[in-house]
Amino acid sequence: MASKGAIDPASLADFNAAMRHFAEEVKGDMEMVTREQIRLMCRDAMTFTPPMPAGGGRGLSSAAHKAGMGKTAKDIKRIFIPADSPKKGMPVLLRRVINSVRGDDRQAFMEIYGNFDSGKARGISPVMRKILEDVSWERSFKKAKNYLNKANIYGQIRAIEGQTNDLRGIHDKYKNAVNGRWKRNQPVGGPQYMVGSVQQLQAYIAERQAKVGRVKSGWAAVLAQVPKPVTKKGVERNFGAYDAPWVDANKRSAQGVFSSSRSPGFVSMTVMNLIGNINNVAGEAGTENLVYGNRVKQMRAAVLARFEKTLAQANARKTK
Repeated sequence: MASKGAIDPASLADFNAAMRHFAEEVKGDMEMVTREQIRLMCRDAMTFTPPMPAGGGRGLSSAAHKAGMGKTAKDIKRIFIPADSPKKGMPVLLRRVINSVRGDDRQAFMEIYGNFDSGKARGISPVMRKILEDVSWERSFKKAKNYLNKANIYGQIRAIEGQTNDLRGIHDKYKNAVNGRWKRNQPVGGPQYMVGSVQQLQAYIAERQAKVGRVKSGWAAVLAQVPKPVTKKGVERNFGAYDAPWVDANKRSAQGVFSSSRSPGFVSMTVMNLIGNINNVAGEAGTENLVYGNRVKQMRAAVLARFEKTLAQANARKTK
């Protein structure tokens, strides 16, 4: 049994059955009820599609945006290391030197030696700086080999490739290899790469962070197309309203499709997010069945609340 507040996943058939029952109980027009539930369903899809904060749900909150921004930055920083970062770049430079001299890889050492910029090499040890500043790469290689053979090196030595400017190409290649998203503690799947500077890396991170919430924006585009239900008095009801500017920043009308038809005794409405299940974010989160499950749960709760209100009113009349 689900805990209080939990949502039991449901199917489209469950959703349709619950909606028919709901319309009967509230004595509502089926088209208006369907509009209401489809609009709420679009909002639920945004709520339960990653990014979400710890604990899940609240996918339209500022905490969800913060989580998505942080995850994007963290993933990128696992792949790329700025050469001018004292805390990140210099330890990696040393690891590259270690890998080359211990593997007797003169070609790799030549690349490190040729790209070494003394002005950017903040945080490197004076001994290693002097070795890499030697005017002869062959003598520098021998000195490094002699020095590192005597030194005690602790920690994991990961594979490090040379410097690159193709951040997008490498990032996308690694993402595609894991179906778009790394699971928690999953290895990055390949060597790390050096980039020219912290500024270059931050610019690329900002570029990718601008797309955080893009899958949600597809549902926002659909929601904007679904007509609002109208009461018997002719008042429009804005079901599905939300406040998430960071989602709307990526919203385009072409990202979603809505269609509907009605015949005597039958109403059909279809919504489609054309961005799709990008990076499998919705599939891994089980978004579709959570959305159906939440709609079923909320409609049942509304029917029960209506019944309890009617019962309370009847009891009140009896006591008069």
